[in-house]
Amino acid sequence: MVTALVAFSTGLVLLVCFHMGDGAFAASAMGMDKLIWLNVHRFSAVIVFATVVTHVVLHWRTFYSRVGNAVRRRTKRLIDIEVLMYLAFFVLVLTAFVAWFVLDGTSPLFGPATIGPLSSTRHPWIETHHSTSLVSLMLVVHHVGHRWRLMVRRARPGGISRP
Repeated sequence: MVTALVAFSTGLVLLVCFHMGDGAFAASAMGMDKLIWLNVHRFSAVIVFATVVTHVVLHWRTFYSRVGNAVRRRTKRLIDIEVLMYLAFFVLVLTAFVAWFVLDGTSPLFGPATIGPLSSTRHPWIETHHSTSLVSLMLVVHHVGHRWRLMVRRARPGGISRP
């Protein structure tokens, strides 16, 4: 959760300080270069991605059941919040990796940072990434909030064990 907070916080700085308004022409924010913000965001996001994949693998039955029930419409709810979270995270990751590895204009890991407005090809991908990040944040807070007590009990020494 700490790494996810770092990824979200640095993403917010990238959005507000380097994307919105005249930020595209900024080389630094809050005393740090754009490339540092970008790389901390990238590396923390990769750790979050690996952690989420591990989490899904550990809880694959629940994940499979939720998605299967939503696809087959075996749920009473019009929208399953958990499945919406899965979809939002998928779009978030997809847009991130397309922007990082496929599209031109990505700042190299060791610099220099790309300064200036995004290309017309790259801009919609980054906008979608920012939007789904904000939606994902709300859905993940909801997801964790409903499981917080159980997580705290399991984290304590001698906490409940899984059957």
